[in-house]
Amino acid sequence: MPIDINSQEGELVRKMVPFSTMSHHIFKVICQKITVETVRSGTFLFKRGDTKNDLFYLLKGEVSLEVDKLKMEIIKAGSESSRFALAHQLPRKTHAMAKGSVRYARLNIIFINPPDSDELAKQAQKNAPSGIIRNVTPENRHDWIATLLMIPVIRALPPANMHKISETLEEIRYSKGDVVFKQGDAGNYFYLIKDGQCEVSHQKTSSNDEVVKLAKLQTWDTFGEAELILNLPRKETITATSNLSLLQLKKPEFLTLIKQHALQFIDYLEMEMLLAQGGILIDVRNADEFKKLHLEYAINLPFYTLRAAIKDLDIDKTMIVSCFEGDISEAAAFLLLTCKFSVKILRGGIKNAPEESLKRPANTEPKDKNQNNVIFGHSKTASDKTKLLAAENNRLRQMLKELTLKFKKSELEKSELEREYRLLLKQSNRLKQMLKSMPK
Repeated sequence: MPIDINSQEGELVRKMVPFSTMSHHIFKVICQKITVETVRSGTFLFKRGDTKNDLFYLLKGEVSLEVDKLKMEIIKAGSESSRFALAHQLPRKTHAMAKGSVRYARLNIIFINPPDSDELAKQAQKNAPSGIIRNVTPENRHDWIATLLMIPVIRALPPANMHKISETLEEIRYSKGDVVFKQGDAGNYFYLIKDGQCEVSHQKTSSNDEVVKLAKLQTWDTFGEAELILNLPRKETITATSNLSLLQLKKPEFLTLIKQHALQFIDYLEMEMLLAQGGILIDVRNADEFKKLHLEYAINLPFYTLRAAIKDLDIDKTMIVSCFEGDISEAAAFLLLTCKFSVKILRGGIKNAPEESLKRPANTEPKDKNQNNVIFGHSKTASDKTKLLAAENNRLRQMLKELTLKFKKSELEKSELEREYRLLLKQSNRLKQMLKSMPK
């Protein structure tokens, strides 16, 4: 049932994030969308892997956050942790199980940004001068958090990080045709599109100065992270193609609050295991560097072409990103993360890979045709078929190794159980003899 804004539970929810920063009018609207439920001990509020866009807030009792019966954290009602939504990352990283009777509030993310506040924001934007920057205020912070929750790479951050991000954001508005930044500008901000559309373009450094349109971005997309990670000038120009409202985050906060927590690294052995399970290894260096040296089974997809190729990549596969030392891989991995891919980075790049895993020189067959065939699953040539068969053979061999290890482990567990059974049987027989010898 909806929550009563004047009730004790309504006052409790009012203190939680992001409700504490909302105006009274907006919070009253939100309360009509919140449902409050009570569950018995042992009930799951949600399970690991769930993707439903609901936020859960603990009002009474205790909830155990668990992974495979391993207790990660106990959240108690009234604690500082309970001011934030329970394990809000999607898909859920843990189970949430009630310890004793539990009462909680549930709210779909979409209702954090109610329609009437949208209309007010649009009216304000219409009257605001182009380019005006507004620092965070109690009235708009909840709206910004709603935008943050819609962006996968940020939604997966710890609640404390998200709260700090919302406190350091700035909002900046542009009119259609305005340039957010130009190719060659210094990179100082990471951007999130709160509302509107913009275009990404790149000017070739050739005699004809041809401008290439790389992508169109819209509400909840992000941009500007690559130059912050690589510490380079802007490689692209961003132009507003409609009235545009952006949230911008300064470089130091981006690096410490987002990048540091979002990227995941693996070593060479872990990479081999993921490849055996169907993962895709992408080398994001330019074609000339790739020709000189690359890992076996790697697909060359230069970083500057990655944004344009994303729509054709298989989102169900784990992407493993590599370069020479790892720096370009971080920028590429972040871009893929913002587009909801599962991404890992080869730690240290191919520089730290075993010598026998490297190919010198690289295959000189046409890259575009062969690479796209492997990435997108359209094998058309004999060379492609040979590569795919070799990759499949490698995958099966790895699976055989894993199954052999599991079998050996099962054999050891079986031997241990048999030993324990024999001990218990002896103890049982001994107890029976003692009972028989006891006087009646």
